[in-house]
Amino acid sequence: MESPATPVTFAESLSHGFDEYLNYFIYSFKNPDVHNPLIYLFVVYVVAFLTESLAPKQLNYSVTGRKGFMTDLLYLLFIDFTIQIVGFYAICSGIEFLMKKLFSSIGMTLPLIDLHTTLPPALRFIVFFLLIDFLQWLAHFIMHRSNFLWQFHKIHHAQEQLGFASTRHFHFGEYLVLKPAFWIPFALCGFQAEMYVVWYVWIAYMLTFLSHCNIKINWGPIKYIFITPETHYWHHSRNIPGRYGNNYASSLVVWDLLFGFFYNPKDKSPILGIPENDVPPTFLGQMAYPFRSLFRMKSSPAQNKDQDFVAQQTRQEKRKSAKK
Repeated sequence: MESPATPVTFAESLSHGFDEYLNYFIYSFKNPDVHNPLIYLFVVYVVAFLTESLAPKQLNYSVTGRKGFMTDLLYLLFIDFTIQIVGFYAICSGIEFLMKKLFSSIGMTLPLIDLHTTLPPALRFIVFFLLIDFLQWLAHFIMHRSNFLWQFHKIHHAQEQLGFASTRHFHFGEYLVLKPAFWIPFALCGFQAEMYVVWYVWIAYMLTFLSHCNIKINWGPIKYIFITPETHYWHHSRNIPGRYGNNYASSLVVWDLLFGFFYNPKDKSPILGIPENDVPPTFLGQMAYPFRSLFRMKSSPAQNKDQDFVAQQTRQEKRKSAKK
């Protein structure tokens, strides 16, 4: 007989996931600890804010006076706390429940490959990190090519001035649909949820927040390993070669280098935003935008560059051409 606490239906799994995360959320703030990811979020906010305030600017606008700053703060609270509590963990629990039921119905049990217990801790972390980072890269790549998904991701790219809080400026639909789907391959491999929280979140949150900071720093070879503002601002730029953009990295740049989407010209500056920007400036307007666009069948092409932009050769490209 199953324990009463064990969900036996999909609805119960959602309810269980919601209750579990809400209780964890309450406990976290009643018992603050440096190892707590929710407390760590505030450390990330402070570090990113101080970095953006003290480091040289990449583009000429202020930290708190830039266009959309207050909206970005609202997004930060909405995504990191409200959406997390209301639905993210619950949906992940629901997907895990359905995966187990599906495989059980055909006489199989999860995990198919138990990497969580068979691999030593260091190798387990490397495999997990590479897997989730590639899935993040692939999801990001697809969002720029799917007209349906672009209507949601477009909210993030419509910003014309970026700062640390812009990291969380994206539509909740993008978060609740794509993020939980990552748990499918993890369930197959036996990875446990705490790995995402304890390892990936602690690294990726800091990297992604810093990548949106309006700072100008010479990153040297680091930009060929991890995401930086220097390269990520070009991802948000409209004056780029290629119809669907570049620099899709979430944490590691290796995927962009491997598949030929790394772009970092030395003698040009990014122009942020999207062409023919029809995304409303208000939070509620942006929440409704994807649904209105799709309902009216007036969705824009899945792209974020200027139609008439003609890429000019960079100094590096000119040198290579001269040698041929």
